[in-house]
Order: sequence, then C-alpha cells, then structure tokens
Amino acid sequence: MLTIFACVEDYDIDPHVNIPYDSYGNLGFEDGIIHWSGHANTYSNISIESDPYEGLNSLKLSISVDTSSFEGSSGSVLAEISKSLDVIQGDTISLSFQLRSSFNDQVAGVVLFNTRVFHDLNGQVIEEEQDTINEISTQWQMVNVKYPVPQDAVSLVFGVRIAGVHEAVHALVDDFTISIDPLSNQLPSEFLLLSPADGSSLPSDEQIELSWGIANDPDGDGVVYDLQIWTDAVVENYLVNGGLDEVVTHWLGDEIPSDWDFWPYYYHNVFSYPQLGDSVYNAGYVHGGAHSMLITGDFTGQSNKTILYQGFFADYIPPSTRVTFSGYMLNPSIDPIRNNNQGYLSIDQFASGGSALNNSTWILNHTSESITSGHSLDEWHYFEVSSTTEENTNYLQIRINYEQFNDDSGTVFIDDLTINTNNTRLILLESEDIDTTSISIDRTVFTDPYDFNTRESLIYYWDIKANDDFSTSTSQNGPFRLNLDQ
Repeated sequence: MLTIFACVEDYDIDPHVNIPYDSYGNLGFEDGIIHWSGHANTYSNISIESDPYEGLNSLKLSISVDTSSFEGSSGSVLAEISKSLDVIQGDTISLSFQLRSSFNDQVAGVVLFNTRVFHDLNGQVIEEEQDTINEISTQWQMVNVKYPVPQDAVSLVFGVRIAGVHEAVHALVDDFTISIDPLSNQLPSEFLLLSPADGSSLPSDEQIELSWGIANDPDGDGVVYDLQIWTDAVVENYLVNGGLDEVVTHWLGDEIPSDWDFWPYYYHNVFSYPQLGDSVYNAGYVHGGAHSMLITGDFTGQSNKTILYQGFFADYIPPSTRVTFSGYMLNPSIDPIRNNNQGYLSIDQFASGGSALNNSTWILNHTSESITSGHSLDEWHYFEVSSTTEENTNYLQIRINYEQFNDDSGTVFIDDLTINTNNTRLILLESEDIDTTSISIDRTVFTDPYDFNTRESLIYYWDIKANDDFSTSTSQNGPFRLNLDQ
C-alpha cells in the first residue's frame, strides 16, 4: 500500500502493479515506502535516503522550509510515516526501530513522536495516542515501545512523526521490528446447560426459563454469557402452500390456491387444477400432490400481466443471503402458449422503515427464464430464480408472472414451488453479556416467526458461551434441542 500526500518524493513504482499489502514487508525501506503510508504538508517532506543504519536505505522525515516565524500550533507543519497491523485484543505489540536526527537535543518548536491508533471491526477509533521521543541523537539509536491491545481492537496503525516550526530539521528512521506477546489468558471453566432438558418439548408457558451452570475464570476475570437460539427451518418454511394443494372457493364459485394473493386485484384468470366439476382430468397436468395451478391471460384487448404472489418480512434473513425460488411449469396442448406470451418466476426486494408496507421502497427485481411457445407441450420444465438480499432489504415478494400480448391465447400450469437459501441456520434470538446463569424468554421468540406454530414439527436449538472479554468457552453439553410438536 502506498499513500503519499503533498511534498513526497516520487518513486519508480509502476502504478498499475497490484502489490498485496504486507504488514511485515519492507521494514527497512529497501523498497522505498511500499507497504507504508506517508503524509506531509506544504512545508515538509518524506524521502528515501542512502544513509541507512544498515542495508541501502533509510527514510527521512523533514521540515524543509524556514517556518520559524509561523504562528499557530507546533503541529501546523508535520511529516509522518505509518504502517497498519492486524491485532488481537489482550496481546502486546512490541516495536523497535533505529532513529537518527539532525539535532542532538530538543529543538524549540520541534517534536518527534511515535504514534499509535487502534481501530475496531467497523473502522472506528478505539484508542489514539502520540508519545514524545525524548532520547534523540545525531547517532543511530534504538527506540523501543510496547502497545497493549485494548478490548475490541482488530487493527493498529503505528508510525513516527516530526512536527513543529523550524528551519531545516529532519529525522532518519530504519530497521523496524515487530513482535507480538500473546495474551496469557485461561479460558473460563467448562459448564453445563441445565434446562429445559435436551430433547424436551417447548413448554406451553408464556415465558420460557433457560438456565445453565456457572463458568469460573481461573484468572479471576469477570465472566458474562452469550445466548443464541436458532432452528434449521430456513426460508423454505416461509412459503405457504408451495404445492398448491390447499384450495379455497372464490366467491365466483371457482377453486383457487389458498394463501396466495393476486394482481390485478379482481379475480378471473387463476384457477386450481383440477376444479371440483372437471369432467376431464389429465393426471399429467399435476406435477405432485393433488392439485396444480393454471394461469392465463386477462383478455382485456391489450397487453397485460397477471401475478400470483406471496410476501413476507425478511427479519430473519440476514443481508447477503442468496434466496432461490424454484418450481415447475408446463405448456399444455389443450391451450398452448401463443406467439410472445410467456410465464416466469421472480423475486422482488423492498426496504421500509418499519412494518408498514405502504411505505416500502422497491429495491430490485430478479426473474427466471420464461416458459414460451417454444417449450415442448405437456412436459414439466424446471425454472428457478435467485436474488441476494441487500443490506436494507426487509420485505420479499415471491411472484409467478404471466404476460399476455394482444389477447393471444395460452395457459401455463404451475406446481411444486419451493424456496431455499444458502443459509443453514435461522437465528431467532441472540443476547450478549448476560450476567446471570438464567434468562426468561418470551415463547413468541420460537413460534411467531412466519407462523412457525402452524407449520410442521420443528426442532429448535439453544446454547450458551461464556467469555471473560479475552477468550470464550462453549457449554460442555450443548447445544440443547427443543421440539415444537403440533
């Protein structure tokens, strides 16, 4: 990584060459300032010098213009070099480097610093310090510093800085070394999950009490507990009546698939197959189960679209989840697709600030390939569409679409629709930093998501981790299972 500002000398480095950053690379500046970041302003400079402690090069930080008459803080003129390093909280970073300055003692208005900035996982600054280097000389000498890594820190930016207002002063640095002293920490002791017992049924009480044993810490550190509840019932459980076997009678007298919504809002071109009064039945027009669904055009005299859909909030689908909607479609010989008519599957993503759908904002749409007049008659064809959830997605619509042009005829049969994701675990609840060995959970945590209480029997899992801010231990006998029996 090469970052240079202001008056920094230009080096013979091909800007089009991608050089992977190396925290331990080029510690002696033999390759210029590759793997370092440099910063200078109008009155300062960074350069590579053939005046090393050893090797061929050292790095020079300079105040190169007479700034002795400047007003303001000593930091108004500066030059610095820095490097980033991945760290683990609790470890100690030991740094050493060689330093030689153009002055033997403190110079009025000029300060040499060693600097450090710790960041968390989100890039936010946790700790930032600059310490004055007091032992300076015109001869090479080693500077040693230690940086304990604070809690939640994942990266360290360290470096050397010259700042001040003076005429023509500089410092040379060379031969950095980096060593890490790992945290000497003992894990919290093993502990047991207690109740509800493994394999038991979910209690009918409104509040479910989870309890576990105490984890002791050999170092005397405070211990807190993290809870996670999950199920393997992923997105496929959200699709209701995916086989289209559940039917209801519309007020016009026809049978239609239950738990699906229609657009346009009036009904006349979506039917369950077979209907109760069908005198002719073709078993080949049902892919699985007792029913399939047929969808045809609107016959309004102009091009139109008919949509059958289900929608659900994506509260339990994390961002970057790949959702795949699939099913089977058939082009029937009794009423084949004509000309440009087509049927296809789609996934639409929406974002909203709350639970009100009328305030939702459409984000994107993905569609499958279409079944058309070119598909062989009376054969089931498999179609699927995938869509990866965005960071702000909180509502999904799963759609079956039929487009009709110029009143051309044609029907599409549809059956055995499913949804799956690339996630194998559906997180229902996470609670951190629990300072007791029990917690009361509302039963709705288990039953409310997407009407789990009306679905097939499910298995839930819960487990506890103990941590002392540095290390984590998992329960000795977890996870425990809880059954939701209907």
